[in-house]
Amino acid sequence: MIAEHIALVGFVLLLVYIHSRRAFAGFLSWITFALACIVKMQEFLGREDYFNIAISVPVILFFLLSALTTIRKNSNVMRDFATLLAIACAIYFPFAFVPPLKMAIIEETAKLTVLLGKALGFPMVLNGSTIELNGKSVEIIFPCTAIEGMSVFAGVTLGTKADFRRKLKAFLVSIPTIYVYNIFRNVFVIVSFGYSWFGENSFYIAHNIVAKIFSTLVFIVVVATVLRMLPELLKLLFSLKDEIILQISTQ
Repeated sequence: MIAEHIALVGFVLLLVYIHSRRAFAGFLSWITFALACIVKMQEFLGREDYFNIAISVPVILFFLLSALTTIRKNSNVMRDFATLLAIACAIYFPFAFVPPLKMAIIEETAKLTVLLGKALGFPMVLNGSTIELNGKSVEIIFPCTAIEGMSVFAGVTLGTKADFRRKLKAFLVSIPTIYVYNIFRNVFVIVSFGYSWFGENSFYIAHNIVAKIFSTLVFIVVVATVLRMLPELLKLLFSLKDEIILQISTQ
């Protein structure tokens, strides 16, 4: 949870930046988020999650470049993007730091996973947040709830400067899709592990390789759908890219 606490500091600094428009506050917030990602990489490394390690590298680079861009050109584009991230954080952190909310989403995800597993013909047994199948057990933990991904898409859909109807439509398309896919993903991982579909390393292969590949494909489809619904978001992303590249090129 060290990374999450660091990110919480970054969130506070982000709110200060959005409210005060002070470039130094924005600079500090992006640097803090980069530090949180670096710390998080240690956690990924500990569980041999090389997929997320690979994703973390460009994210860290992006935060560092955002810090440079903000301190050199404190533009509306940077503040608009900061608003999207702030909304995502505002949704994520209550679940991360409020125990009743955290346990509620974990337990609900576990229940739905077992419900779907049984519907597909797999005799799963639920014991709290632990799911048992064929003499093996898997605990549903906070990252298994997909709250991180849902928070990100909630931020980009609700925070984009577009009419409310299209924002709500994009929200209702992206969030349920991510959550439903995540339930299927959980079932796949548990069944693969329970019946050793991939041999003795079934959990690692199912969770860290196969599921990650499908998660990426789903992510691409959801992103493409949201961008089609919200061209304003695509415009913001291109503007953000141009701002960052301009600052790099003038170094």
